[in-house]
Amino acid sequence: MIDIKVDTSGISKLKLSLGRIKNQMPFATSVALNQTARDVQQAYRAEVPRSFVNPVAYTRNAFRYTKSTKNDLVATVFPDSTRRYFPTEIFGGQRRTKPYEGFIRGLAGNALPRQKLVPTRIVINAAGNPKKSVFSQISNRLSTTDRGGFFIGTPKGGNRGPGVYRRSRGQLHAYFVTVDEPKYEPRFPLAELGSRVAGQVFTTHLSKALDRALASAK
Repeated sequence: MIDIKVDTSGISKLKLSLGRIKNQMPFATSVALNQTARDVQQAYRAEVPRSFVNPVAYTRNAFRYTKSTKNDLVATVFPDSTRRYFPTEIFGGQRRTKPYEGFIRGLAGNALPRQKLVPTRIVINAAGNPKKSVFSQISNRLSTTDRGGFFIGTPKGGNRGPGVYRRSRGQLHAYFVTVDEPKYEPRFPLAELGSRVAGQVFTTHLSKALDRALASAK
């Protein structure tokens, strides 16, 4: 005959430990989510120079995140809404109308067709955007016939399309030209990169946050 006995003291300790874990889990999860969001934000910032050509600080610092709480376990990382060009870079599609296009069309009247305007190499900066100084040059010297004057429209002769041109030494230099509606392919891997980084770091952050929470609860 054999007597089988059960020591329930260990079970009681386990139940107590599990209870503490249950109580601290929402807080620890929230901490881990916020740390993960911060890591994803930094990964996005590091990715910007690989996805964009010579990005300016305004683009590099585009990403924000909202923090979770223990009652709302969601942390969201997103490009600031003021960077209106980001949706096209992420999802692709038609290019939005640029502010400079509205400025030029305001000067042009009916001289340009309803196509997109793109800057030429003459006027772009290192980031690929038109230099701000060029717009005051155009508006101040528009429709002049002297050297350095600008006109908006379609040049006579040749096969040059509508645009913004500067006269210089008997020649025309294109500053902006019209093109058919450009379509962009996605080039910033927002979903892929975010999912990968979150998968790599969340478990570690959660384990450390839970250890700290349990230690402080003793």
